[in-house]
Amino acid sequence: MLKIKDKWVWDFWLANDDNKWYCYFLQADKSLKDPDLRHNNVTQGLATSKDLINWDYYGTVLSPSKKENFDDYTVWTGSILKEKSQWHYFYTGRNKSEKGVKQRIGHALGNTPYSFKRCGNGLALDLDSNIYLEFAENGFWKDQAMRDPWVMKHPHENKYIMAYTARAAINNDPYQCGVIGMAESNDLYEWKSTKPLFGGLFSQLEVPQIFKVKNKWYCLFCNHPEDWSSEFKKNYNGPNKRGTHYLIADKFDGPWKLAPGPYLTSNSEIELYAGRIIEKDMKFFLMAFLHDDEDGNFIGEISDPIPINFDKDGLMNLNFN
Repeated sequence: MLKIKDKWVWDFWLANDDNKWYCYFLQADKSLKDPDLRHNNVTQGLATSKDLINWDYYGTVLSPSKKENFDDYTVWTGSILKEKSQWHYFYTGRNKSEKGVKQRIGHALGNTPYSFKRCGNGLALDLDSNIYLEFAENGFWKDQAMRDPWVMKHPHENKYIMAYTARAAINNDPYQCGVIGMAESNDLYEWKSTKPLFGGLFSQLEVPQIFKVKNKWYCLFCNHPEDWSSEFKKNYNGPNKRGTHYLIADKFDGPWKLAPGPYLTSNSEIELYAGRIIEKDMKFFLMAFLHDDEDGNFIGEISDPIPINFDKDGLMNLNFN
């Protein structure tokens, strides 16, 4: 298990290179006392491992900008992609003068997986108000959702795609406006937003990850019960707790549907949040950060890999045995 004695760790993203795993994560000092304060007192850390169980903590790899910038308040969740011997590091940034209400996506570059320098001022993608909901002073939401970028090669075309947490004006019910936002790029530097991958049941779908297993496509996400719309709750038969779940599709181009039944992590006694799927030795595993225990106490550690089983319909379940 990845845990640091004097820090909470939570949302994370992984890379494998030459049989070594790199885990990047949000971190905050436990000296804050209140874990709710971690969101605005955050840096990004790195740990490495050969087996995803025993970890060596490297230290901090990215902090908020020291000068006025779109990310001078916080640096939040991201992803990493190695292309042509360079490491492209994407992340979420928030600005201090805006009081953090607007989220944007940043891009930094590294010659190694251990340190990164912002590309220009770091800004890779700002919100496209023609597609996604922007912050409004007297609006329903108190923030502009545009975070948690997941970047990968397009499965069929010679370009790259980015999935991210966003909202769009797709329903009169604000709790049905959460979407998986999308953008595309030819070179990883210039990005353009495109229509959402999915939306309509939640106020937000956090920390997306898109992947394929055999002939099915999946998009992992996580959220809290307070993000669930009444439309979703009408047919939901799982426990009322935060966790990680997924969308499923026969083709990358969709249609994408919510996987039926309880959340993927529902059977865990501890809330498993911001999960990531990992392929290792031809098998698939889930790792997630440990959110709250049964008594509602925040934990702030990252789990060992949990094996995943796939049934005949491609639906996932976790093997805790």
